[in-house]
Amino acid sequence: MNDARLRKRFVLSLALLTVSMTLFVFTSWSWLTTLFQEDVDVEVGFVDVALDAYFWDGSTRIEAEEVEIDTGVYKPGVYLIDITSNTADNFFENFRLYFEVASNVDTYIRVKLYEQLTLTYVNYEGDITELSILSQGYMPFDYETTNWYDNRLVDNYQYYRLAVQRVDETTPYEIGLITAYELANFAVYSPGYSLQIAFSVEAVQAEGGPENVWGLSVPPWGGSW
Repeated sequence: MNDARLRKRFVLSLALLTVSMTLFVFTSWSWLTTLFQEDVDVEVGFVDVALDAYFWDGSTRIEAEEVEIDTGVYKPGVYLIDITSNTADNFFENFRLYFEVASNVDTYIRVKLYEQLTLTYVNYEGDITELSILSQGYMPFDYETTNWYDNRLVDNYQYYRLAVQRVDETTPYEIGLITAYELANFAVYSPGYSLQIAFSVEAVQAEGGPENVWGLSVPPWGGSW
């Protein structure tokens, strides 16, 4: 009799345990499914800024080319600018520099330019030698000043003052830093000289980005972000 009661209690307890586990699994799955669905539905912000460097002679766009150091071997991200001939396609005065902001959140950008004057010559054996030339100051590009802040004497960066984002999903917001050359004629260098230029473009989300990524609690031009 006792054995029968024990078996009956055991079966009943097992049934209750099975029901409880089923309810727990169902409830947990429902909660996880809801949580997952909420994560999928939330739009994630992203920052995306592209560099657009080229030459413009007034009628034709010519893409900026990376510096070739050997046949088919290039310096990645380093562009060659002619500073000896005002008829060259890649002449200094023709250089243009834009940035295309495809971010879907407000974005601040800052830009650092690396300028290197070089002198290239060929010795009597036909070997090509390239020398880096020390230069005081900056090359006289005709920089845009509207909405730009030149902080190069402090940290070598130029900052775009406004937080911007893309126009729509297929149209980036375009920012120009070198869009024309309206200064006095550029004083050309002697043959053999050239200018190699590279860029560091940094973009951060406007909300907390300058403070946490750049370590700037206030903008270089004052006020607040």
